[in-house]
Amino acid sequence: MEENKKKIIKQSVMIAVAAVFIVLGILSIVQATGSNAGLKYISAIPNIILRYVVVIVTNAIGIMLMSTAAGTFEGKVKNIFSITVCAYSTIMTVPLFLAFILMFPVGAGSTLPEFLDSMVREIVVAFQNIVGNNGWQFVIYFLGTIMGAVFLAVPILTTYCTVKDIDLIKVIKEKLSKSEEKSKKSDSE
Repeated sequence: MEENKKKIIKQSVMIAVAAVFIVLGILSIVQATGSNAGLKYISAIPNIILRYVVVIVTNAIGIMLMSTAAGTFEGKVKNIFSITVCAYSTIMTVPLFLAFILMFPVGAGSTLPEFLDSMVREIVVAFQNIVGNNGWQFVIYFLGTIMGAVFLAVPILTTYCTVKDIDLIKVIKEKLSKSEEKSKKSDSE
């Protein structure tokens, strides 16, 4: 088979599978928040935290696969596709990041405005039922906040590198080798 046809088939399969996961991710969010999106298996999960784990994993698979597919294109198509996936990823991740930040005051006993409070209180109570109302819940919120920050930063950084045609791994390796050389020179002196 011709190399170009193989590439087109590979791109098509990645985009199709990613689209399925993205649609499932959106539907899983709707189902996990209490509306009926036809994914009854999510409503059957008794713990809300586990429901949101399904939401995060499903969305992450779709976004990462779509981002990988975007990287297989060339020129303006690659750039526009990458920026579009990054924008979608950011839109989907901001509520996750904010939810973990808002869990700190709610976990400490504060009440937020109704919309925000209803968004996180059920999750805070679920965490407190698992680990208790103590410092461990705040460790989980801290780790969740870091996860949200990583989920925001990595797509933005990789999209920037894609658009600017920067091989980030190569740049990191070069910086590391230069710092090793400097360290060896200073040790020998």
